[in-house]
Amino acid sequence: MNTEYTEVQIKIIEAARKLFVRKGLKGTTVRDIAAESGVNVAMVNYYFRSKEKLFDTIFEEATSILAEKLFHLADSDLPFFELIRQWIYSYYDMLFKYPDFPVFVLTELVANPQKIDQKFKNKNLYGLYTKLSKRIQEEEAKGTVCPIPIPDFLLNVVSLSIFPFAASQIAIRFLNIPDAEYMKSLEKHREYVADFVIRAIKIES
Repeated sequence: MNTEYTEVQIKIIEAARKLFVRKGLKGTTVRDIAAESGVNVAMVNYYFRSKEKLFDTIFEEATSILAEKLFHLADSDLPFFELIRQWIYSYYDMLFKYPDFPVFVLTELVANPQKIDQKFKNKNLYGLYTKLSKRIQEEEAKGTVCPIPIPDFLLNVVSLSIFPFAASQIAIRFLNIPDAEYMKSLEKHREYVADFVIRAIKIES
């Protein structure tokens, strides 16, 4: 959470995030957010003006962190397999901080796909596709990785990184473990995911 926010603003943002996950942007009112955060409606409007601005604040903070890391990796000269590992770790790092973000986005994606699509375009996250595709093609030419259907590969990496958080409540109930224990286990799981992805494409010399 941005350290420049006041304690009241943090309470409002956290309340809004919970409500957006449960009810979506359309189903959530400013009054709901005020009640959830324990403040009055005037205070929500004073700090954020509208629920739409609150949604944008939550979305921008999480995606800005992720986009900065991913673009830095894509433009780096890291060895390819280390790039893949750090790419996966970047998703996990962001989601450890914002574990409900996948459901937050998916909820709104169902209700208003154009809104979410435009937000991703504004961050140029789709531009990463070209950068990562180029690195993969270079490695194929070197003979270090097997031929990869690039859209399938990118989809696999994103799915393996995001699903443990998107389905966390199902997993917690299935495994019958406390929330904190499950989140702790994901620190190890991200290593497993990175190793799994690398083994799937690497050509052993």
